[in-house]
Amino acid sequence: MSKNPPIRNYNFTDADLKQRVDSLILSITRDITDFNKRGVITATLDALAAKNEAFDNLPTDEELLGQKTTATENKDAAATVLKAQIRSIRGMADDKFNGKGIYRSFGFEGMDEMTDNDLHRLGKRVFRVGTAQQAAMQANGLTAEVLNALKDATATFDNLIDVQDDAIKTRDIAAETRINAGNELFAEFSRLCNIGKSLYQDTDEAKYNDYVIDSSPATPPTPPPPTN
Repeated sequence: MSKNPPIRNYNFTDADLKQRVDSLILSITRDITDFNKRGVITATLDALAAKNEAFDNLPTDEELLGQKTTATENKDAAATVLKAQIRSIRGMADDKFNGKGIYRSFGFEGMDEMTDNDLHRLGKRVFRVGTAQQAAMQANGLTAEVLNALKDATATFDNLIDVQDDAIKTRDIAAETRINAGNELFAEFSRLCNIGKSLYQDTDEAKYNDYVIDSSPATPPTPPPPTN
């Protein structure tokens, strides 16, 4: 049973969160004497800065989407090559068997509507049947070179299906990692802001305002990526 994906606990972008944490660190550094009374010390800020930097260094969804898109384009291009190889052999088989008998063993029907997995299986099947019928179809143009080209195209397509699948999984995992890291960073950010507000709510309006979290996003947040 698959678990529900994590949900971001803040309604502004990751880039906004990073900058807000930087600003908070500057404000607390200025007011560190007062924050010391609440257990917030320089080491607290160092840990927050390190957490913020690690969060900022996580791969963004834009770059992972680009990798997934490239993998999909490469896989689709390989599918086009494979289909061309199969169509060529289909023409030879139709010429030899006139669409009957052994022709049906190739299973050419519906190729253009096949899923990637089924297209890969078709490539393997056409290679097996073609190899068995090579002598009978040689006069129709089925040579060892044609069969080897089909075999290579099928193997390339199979590999690129795996590459695409890996890119999709990598993006999904990175999205969870980024959301969890952002939520953890936001929790500490919120905690320290609350301390700041409690320190200055009755004494210094300007400093109090430095620790108020503006919930309105500076830029529209990026929605979590799809899982497929």
